[in-house]
Amino acid sequence: MEEEYEILENTVRDFNTKYVDNNSLKLENDTMGKDFVKMLAGQGFFSMTSQAEGGAGTDIKALSIVLENLAKSAPAVAVKTLLSNSFSTAVKEQDVLGAVADGSKSGTVTFSDLLVGKGQNGNLVLEKGRVSGEKEFVVGSDSDFIITLVDSGELVLLKSGFKTGKKHKKLGFRSIGFSSIVVDTEDFTILSKDGRKTMERMYEDLSIPVAAISLGMSEGVSQKALDYAKVRTAFGHYLKDFQPLAFDLSSLVAEMEILKRYFRDLLSSSPSQKEAMFLKHKSLTLAKDISRTSLQIHGGYGYLEDFGIEKFYRDSMALSVLFHSEEKDMEKLSGLVFESKAGFV
Repeated sequence: MEEEYEILENTVRDFNTKYVDNNSLKLENDTMGKDFVKMLAGQGFFSMTSQAEGGAGTDIKALSIVLENLAKSAPAVAVKTLLSNSFSTAVKEQDVLGAVADGSKSGTVTFSDLLVGKGQNGNLVLEKGRVSGEKEFVVGSDSDFIITLVDSGELVLLKSGFKTGKKHKKLGFRSIGFSSIVVDTEDFTILSKDGRKTMERMYEDLSIPVAAISLGMSEGVSQKALDYAKVRTAFGHYLKDFQPLAFDLSSLVAEMEILKRYFRDLLSSSPSQKEAMFLKHKSLTLAKDISRTSLQIHGGYGYLEDFGIEKFYRDSMALSVLFHSEEKDMEKLSGLVFESKAGFV
């Protein structure tokens, strides 16, 4: 890995040590405070794909390294960072980009438009210069700016004139807003006439960053399991000495190390859509498997928040739901593998 990226990785680790590790439970369950968000922004973490003045531009490699390392300690912080950067890739207005980049404002994208059936997540109508209606299942619904699709197909940037509606119960990422939004505004910008295609491209660009979060979560939770298995005893033996447990965890750690190597190789190249989707699919699966195994190793203690295991299990499930449509993604991946439509009978 190039020296500049090693420095970036060390910067994130230092940030975790100073501001995240001792507050990870609060950052997962409570709303992230403005001071913390501004500290994140002050590190440049919100402007890695932004074209705002001072932004780093579309450096997916740097963003992925940041996300991987943030997710080791607090997956919700990594998701917050991902949402801010994904938002910034589609916006050209410098005042909006600058506000998100410095942490004074926040932005999100309603990727649920692609993950559920048309009309299942509400309706927004663009008529006579006004956007009105309601949109369900908005991750980051407490944001100041929202990029979303309207019924007539345009992708729009809502800048004001909306509020949170019905709150949805959240499995994971509890410190990030998740609710419907009620919209009635003339304060918006049309970003694309062909909004669905634009959002689909934005969604495809999430493959490696989402994989980075998944791998970071796997690293964080597996280390907790390894440390615990070395000191916890049962029937006079350390847990690591029980063959089934040792073999299961070792197999998952081996899979993680292989995926991490593949991840680094892709970051050093120009990955194809197929390679990026391979990594995303396998990394999401691994995060769920390894967090479930870690929870089992901890026994009843794993369900206690203070041990920091159950959050990884919840968040791995939530990440898979919020940024991954297994059926749609696998249909696309199958088509790429067979170089023609496959798996549709």
